[in-house]
Amino acid sequence: MAALSGPVDAERLELGLARLARLGFEPVAAANLGARAGMFAGGDAERLAGFHRLAGDPEIRAIFFARGGHGALRLLPRIDWDLLARHPRAYVGYSDVTLFLNQLVTRLGLAVYHGPMAAVELARELTDGERESLLGALRGELPATLHVEPLGAELFDVTAPVVGGCLSLLAAGLGTEYRTPTEGAILFWEDVNEPLYRLDRMLTQLRLSGSLAAIRGMVVGTVQPAETRLSHTGLEAAGASDADLRELLGELGENFDWPIALGCSSGHCEPNLTLPLGLEARLRSDNRTLSVG
Repeated sequence: MAALSGPVDAERLELGLARLARLGFEPVAAANLGARAGMFAGGDAERLAGFHRLAGDPEIRAIFFARGGHGALRLLPRIDWDLLARHPRAYVGYSDVTLFLNQLVTRLGLAVYHGPMAAVELARELTDGERESLLGALRGELPATLHVEPLGAELFDVTAPVVGGCLSLLAAGLGTEYRTPTEGAILFWEDVNEPLYRLDRMLTQLRLSGSLAAIRGMVVGTVQPAETRLSHTGLEAAGASDADLRELLGELGENFDWPIALGCSSGHCEPNLTLPLGLEARLRSDNRTLSVG
């Protein structure tokens, strides 16, 4: 289990490790899992060394991340990608490791798993659906099928690789070599605690950067908006209800001819179902599914 981002609560870590063991895994903890350096699980060098030690162990078949937070982006220039290529395996996580996961897809050609983290979902106990989704994906029982709700009445049936993750991280990667390539892909995104104007700002940033020009479709996860309040700027006055989000996405979609679907339950939500990234996926309006693999 790795920690590239925020410090890990000891009690939640213990619960997560125990529940991983009950699922049939033999947990191996990164050396920095108990460390704390300000807002990180150890300094940059400490987090990197802990991760690389796991990544260099050929006996480890999967690396779960403990939690999100902030910090993985700082380490991307120092990741030993050749080491990871020599020891391909499953990687499971979401949130702050979004760009790292997508780099594994684009640099190394791996499939990765946008799914539960050890000191988050595993610490609170997986739901039956989460457990079946995670174990099925790791066993290669594909396609992994998640329910979605089409935005609008148009029929569509699109097949393309799926990439993406946390919207704020996808936006943070723009203008860097760690940008997630989206051309010809179905773009999945989700986020949490973001007011409507910030969601609009990040989606506009993706649009203006050209990142949405050549995608094949957009799948939106369960977005849990931040509490909003009136302010002198008026930016937060609109709130962020489901209707507001649909209106925002409808306006975005008017600029493009690809379909949009909502409600894919993966990421900062419960249930947090495991969504493989980097594999061919089929997005259909008739049976309201995203099927990966």
